[in-house]
Amino acid sequence: MSMVATIKDVANLAGVSLGTASKVINGDPTVSPRRKALVMNAIANLGFSPNSIAQNLRTSNSRTLSVLLANITNSFQMALAKGIEEVAVTHHYNLAISSTNESVNKELDSLDMFERNRSDGIIICSTGQTREKICSLIQRNIPVVMMDRYVPDIPCDYVGDDFPLAIEMALQHLQSLGHKRIGILHGDQSTYHGSYRYEQALLKMEKLGIAYDPAFHTHGTYTHEQGGRAFRQLMGQSVPPTALLAVNNMQCAGAINEAKSLGITIPHDVSLILINENNFMWDMISPRITMVTQSPLQIGMQAANTIFERINGRHASDYETTLLTPGLIVRESTRAI
Repeated sequence: MSMVATIKDVANLAGVSLGTASKVINGDPTVSPRRKALVMNAIANLGFSPNSIAQNLRTSNSRTLSVLLANITNSFQMALAKGIEEVAVTHHYNLAISSTNESVNKELDSLDMFERNRSDGIIICSTGQTREKICSLIQRNIPVVMMDRYVPDIPCDYVGDDFPLAIEMALQHLQSLGHKRIGILHGDQSTYHGSYRYEQALLKMEKLGIAYDPAFHTHGTYTHEQGGRAFRQLMGQSVPPTALLAVNNMQCAGAINEAKSLGITIPHDVSLILINENNFMWDMISPRITMVTQSPLQIGMQAANTIFERINGRHASDYETTLLTPGLIVRESTRAI
């Protein structure tokens, strides 16, 4: 049975000291090119593979990137993770992913775990209620990038879509079709993310001259069930909206399903527009859904690129906000009145 080569074997074959062999393996730039070549040739001849865990402990580098998501079962969040992974593999990094299901306690537990495991960097899609913990990680010089959900007063980079522009584009599209009674399916107002998007919607409505009616606004979790409840509530009024705007894919799917149950036809009885990822499913169902598109894959990739720049010390000292521009895709679920 063949023996596994050790660093001592490498040093002996290369004719260098154990310390020199160790320096080459750990990427020490002070080793001369000649000695480095001797060690690298010995490594190749012996088929030596350094123990990555032990090596990482010596260099204080875990080669692990931690990612905190809100709900990994959501296709938008899955696309965020995929974008991060595509970049991480090019840097030979592993991912540690945790999904909070919108739980503040689970978010805190996950951040504690990432800290204990000595993550090289953390990318966070936050509930918006763990600011103190996130700031403490930054104070310990752990690179942090926030993505998708903006949280104020956290001194780190942020990557996301330009949501204020997205909601303005959606409202402008409905307004151009003659709609004045517009209902909006909002998120959970107990989270900063939900309240921020609600505030932005009201600001854009005021800017566009769209009258505010509290009866045309629902609030709840980003779930299929909440989408169904919101649709029933909005369309059950004596004078219902002529158009609906959903800011989440799960709520939108629930609304579509409830419309079928109630015998309400989209867009004949009510128009529907969605702000979300341009997933193929929205182009396959009937009617095909009009959308203002977001870019979770690109958000994830940009967030990963940003944090690797921080990890490698190549990023500018000032923190940056990167906003991706949304687009409008007009399909069959909206019509003029």
